[in-house]
Amino acid sequence: MRKIFIFLFGVFGLALLLIAFIVVTRTLMVAAPVSSADLEKPNFVQVDKEAAAGRLSKALQFRTVSIQDRAAQDTTEFTKFQDWLLETYPEFHAAVKTEKVADLTPIHTWQGIDTSLDPLVFLAHQDVVPALETTKGWDFPPFDGVVANGFIYGRGTLDDKGSLIGILEAANRLAKSGFMPKRTLIFVFGHDEEVTGYGAKAAADLMEARGIAPYAVFDEGGAVVSGVVMEGQAAVLGVAEKGYLTLTLTAEAVGGHSSTPPEYTAVGALSRAIVAIENNPFKRNFDPVTREMIKALAPHQPFVERAFMSNLWLFGPLVKSSFMKEDTTRALLGTTIAPTIFNAGFKENAMPREATAMVNFRLHSRDSAQSVIDHVTRVIDNPKIKITLPESLDSEASPISQIGTGPYVMIADVLRRSFDGVPIVPNTVTGATDSRFFTNVTSDIYRFTPIQTTAEDLKGFHGINERISIDAHARSIQVYHLLMQESGKNP
Repeated sequence: MRKIFIFLFGVFGLALLLIAFIVVTRTLMVAAPVSSADLEKPNFVQVDKEAAAGRLSKALQFRTVSIQDRAAQDTTEFTKFQDWLLETYPEFHAAVKTEKVADLTPIHTWQGIDTSLDPLVFLAHQDVVPALETTKGWDFPPFDGVVANGFIYGRGTLDDKGSLIGILEAANRLAKSGFMPKRTLIFVFGHDEEVTGYGAKAAADLMEARGIAPYAVFDEGGAVVSGVVMEGQAAVLGVAEKGYLTLTLTAEAVGGHSSTPPEYTAVGALSRAIVAIENNPFKRNFDPVTREMIKALAPHQPFVERAFMSNLWLFGPLVKSSFMKEDTTRALLGTTIAPTIFNAGFKENAMPREATAMVNFRLHSRDSAQSVIDHVTRVIDNPKIKITLPESLDSEASPISQIGTGPYVMIADVLRRSFDGVPIVPNTVTGATDSRFFTNVTSDIYRFTPIQTTAEDLKGFHGINERISIDAHARSIQVYHLLMQESGKNP
């Protein structure tokens, strides 16, 4: 027995040594971070930061707010905004052919010299979410476009007028200089991204009908963030996007006086249905994008964390548990469930005959709209609950764009050179963007705005005190300028 114990102990010890050797070897094999000293310096265009900030400030003053009811949408501000863009960026508008779809979404086509090259598409949207103008919360009124303390404040600076104006600033400078793009550049500025995306969908459908297959599409969805995914700066580049689905649940019951309630109530049944959905989450695990994300972050971590991240075969459960602790990273692992609207009743002592709730799902690539509906139906397990799809533009999870090849190479090179060797971190965008409608014409969609932000800045995204620094806005113009200049390099 003693000999058996010694033998097993020896085998166990050798196994531990072998595992330790593999872990250390794999950790040491992680590529060293790219040094900015080894990169070609970007030939940036000169930007008058204050003047550029002033133009973005003016753009923010147009109240291009989207509302859910399309029939009640006031289009006056959109028309005024587009007239101002035409007046402010005349060289750009003279260089492109412009057409409109869905009434308010312009498509600007800048014909390239080499017609054999597929076009590059830049997306941005004109509309913004509402902002309550109260003295509480906002340091400056959200539609005044105040420039102060080194920042431009206002609704739309991050989402998405900062990007739209940055693109136009860069393109207008190029057009004014006499630049002719090698590759055709197409600019689509949707007008209703925040509510439906009909404008972007109409543009994508038109491209499909014309047989246009873009080399790549650039849209919002990522940024150069500081102190968010790692201690230093990182360029979070969206190479995929989660799908979007909202289900309406309806429960019906007999009405009557609250003094003699029935055993089965609409509110009770619907509440149990919501609890059942929340108590039965979808599968959560790493996918190809999160694995690439972890791989990109590993070289920039201390040795122990790097060992965990470069040996997921062993430490995967530990890394996954760390992802599960934060809402933002947990959302990357699977389809999310978000009950958002609950309506029932009209009087405190009257039993409602109907209760409705809306539940929003952001679909992971392993799920589909139909599989989510099937899952919800199964876990509710109540045929009396009606499940319906709203009349909106839902979408499946997007394909994964190329990582490390194709258009990715060009954008990664420009970003590294523009931001001092910043790590490029592939990511899945958990929100919905206009780019989701372009998966019918290309699978190479990169969701990224070249704006430097901090965790504090990101709090303003759909929140109060939305802002962008004057320096970050100027740098974004330079990066867009460089992207357009070099767009024909990687056919």
